[in-house]
This record gives sequence, C-alpha cells and structure tokens, in this order.
Amino acid sequence: PTVSTTTVNTSYGASDIRLFEPNDGIILGTVVTVHPWSFLGGGEHNTIGLARNISTKGWRVITFTLKSTPLYLGGAIGGILFRHYREVNHITEIVEWAFEHYHKNDASDQHMVLLGSSAGAPFAGSAMAKIQQQQQAKIAAFIAVGYTFGKLASLGFGRHFSSVVGNSASTFCGSSSLATEVEGEAPPQYFLMGENDEFTSVDQLDSMVARMKSVNPSRKVDIEIVPRVGHFQLESPSYDSFVSDKVVQWLGDAIL
Repeated sequence: PTVSTTTVNTSYGASDIRLFEPNDGIILGTVVTVHPWSFLGGGEHNTIGLARNISTKGWRVITFTLKSTPLYLGGAIGGILFRHYREVNHITEIVEWAFEHYHKNDASDQHMVLLGSSAGAPFAGSAMAKIQQQQQAKIAAFIAVGYTFGKLASLGFGRHFSSVVGNSASTFCGSSSLATEVEGEAPPQYFLMGENDEFTSVDQLDSMVARMKSVNPSRKVDIEIVPRVGHFQLESPSYDSFVSDKVVQWLGDAIL
C-alpha cells in the first residue's frame, strides 16, 4: 500500500493520522481504526498491521493515536470509570474529517467503516451513535474485534453498550434534545472474538447480540468466534493477517 501522513485539527489539538491506500487506485471505501485503550497498553501500533493488510484488499485505512482522558483527572481507576467523552469525541471528529475529504461529494462511495479493537470497540460504538445523531457523516458498517462486553469490563465500559445494542446514545453524547437512533438505519455490525477471550465469554456475546436483534429484528449482526484463541492473541501481530482477511470478507458480503 501507499502510506502517507497528514494532520487533522481537532478539539483536542492536532492529530497526526496515517493513511494506507491501495497501490492500484481502486478504493472500495474508508476504514477508520480505533486502537485498544492506551491505559491498558494499547496504541496506534496495534492497528498498523491491520491497516497494511486491509489496504492491500482495496480499502483506504486510517490509523491514529486516540486522545484519552488524562490520568490526572482521577488516576488510573478514575480514567477507567470516566465517561470517555474525550475518546468518543476524538473518534467522531476523525471520522467526520475522513467523510468530508473522501465521501461527502461522491454519492456512489458512502462506505465509511468504523473498526474498534478491544476497549477501542466500545468507544468506536459510541462514536458511531453520535455520528448518526449529528448526521455529519454516515457509517456503513461497524466492526468490533474483541469487544469488552464481560461483567468485569462493564464496570469501565458498560456505559457504551447501549450504543451498539440499539438504544440511543443521546444522554452519553450530551444531546438529550436529539431524537433517538432510528433503528431501521442501524448499520450492519460484525463481532470477531476469540473463544477464550479473557474479558467476554461466548455466552455473554451471544446474549448481547440477542438483545440487539430483539430491539431491531431486521438489523444485520454477525458473530465469528475464533477457536482456542484469547483476547490478547487476537489483537497481536501474529493474527493481523487472519483478522484482516475476516474483516475484508465480511465487508464484501455485508455492504459491497
């Protein structure tokens, strides 16, 4: 792929982003990746391998370093328990920038995809809901690799669950005057998870997806479980090629 960098001005300062684009010039859409949370050791490096691989299959991919809520506002525990406005708003602004630059004036190319890994998935889900409400961009699909749905994880990220389950995120986004999400317009969603995920069990994921479909039976929600693989294995470089292939295959079936 062709790799370039650019700077996007956001409410939280300048953000340097990397653009991975196919060499042959045929671009199917844009995938914005959200890396695992920095407080738990995550960073843009976790998404570079995915970006390289996905971009060889016809997709433009964006990676960036997520602006996290500063630890001085409450220490490590406080950071985990915050509502993560900074993270969600930062993702929202990056997606809106990408839509403005690559999709707004091309009605035939509306394929904006959000892909979140680990704790980045809940943030990406809430950003998706906020983007839908603000209507400054359009999300064609949402992908979560190792979404942290488990009981312990819910202490830190449970406030984001409603954004993907199907309820409005208006309270979270500070936009209670807005109408709730139009369920019929919910984008297709894909959850890829290891069978031995340390944060979420297969039963917990199945239960959440059942709730999504009960809210909107017509919604397309797909699950894929990787046998004998844990959470951190799935987000490791050794699985970048595997995860990328699964993502590209699902996008081809879901929105192309």
